[in-house]
Amino acid sequence: MNANRIIDMIVRQVMRRLVTKGVDKGFDMASRVGQKSGQEQPPHESSGASDQLQADGNRQRQNMRQAQRVANQMRRFIRF
Repeated sequence: MNANRIIDMIVRQVMRRLVTKGVDKGFDMASRVGQKSGQEQPPHESSGASDQLQADGNRQRQNMRQAQRVANQMRRFIRF
């Protein structure tokens, strides 16, 4: 093997790792776009309505966690 091929191989591996880390970071940042830290929830009108809203929120969070898990699994197996 000549030196040019060795250098090309090393550069290719480094670039692949950098691109993969960049894509992962981009996915993480994109998943946090809708979330705002420290935001207070608005008060609810009645206790029955608040129970229903809380149950809907729990279901929505559970669905979001499942979707993130699937996305992480897909990202893990897709190689560029």
